[in-house]
Amino acid sequence: MHNERRKHRRYRVKDNVFTVINPDPVKVVPIIDIGMGGLGVYLDDGARWLATSSKLEIMVADCSFYLEKLPFQIAANVKAFPKDTSNLMDGRRYSIKFGNLQPGQESHLKYLIRHYTEKGSLSRIIHSLSRILDPIRSPKPSTQVCNTRIWQSLHRPSL
Repeated sequence: MHNERRKHRRYRVKDNVFTVINPDPVKVVPIIDIGMGGLGVYLDDGARWLATSSKLEIMVADCSFYLEKLPFQIAANVKAFPKDTSNLMDGRRYSIKFGNLQPGQESHLKYLIRHYTEKGSLSRIIHSLSRILDPIRSPKPSTQVCNTRIWQSLHRPSL
């Protein structure tokens, strides 16, 4: 039996944080949890396209955060059922491990974890202090490259 221990803790993300995986066509997938070492997603059983991708993007629905060209590999996938019982589709939980990140990508990922995840009470105190110090330490990641066309195409009003 293999007992995996992660090097980096994972945090449950707040609503509307997605990974954009770039096979043809583009797939936008909600992120379950994320850490400095990788992220978790839930996909249906037929998601074989994930194995053919080598880079992913992370975005927040309102384009307040966007991070592109993250190298990754699939670390594990296990049979799982979605938390939302209205979705009865069987699927798999994929654990995705980030490849070698650029220093800029690491700092943007830290920003995402600080601002878009649900953390414990101690982390919330640290988060509050970091909000005060954030403008001094690091600028907010640029949102200019966020591809709003992806998000808009998913939420077109029905006629």
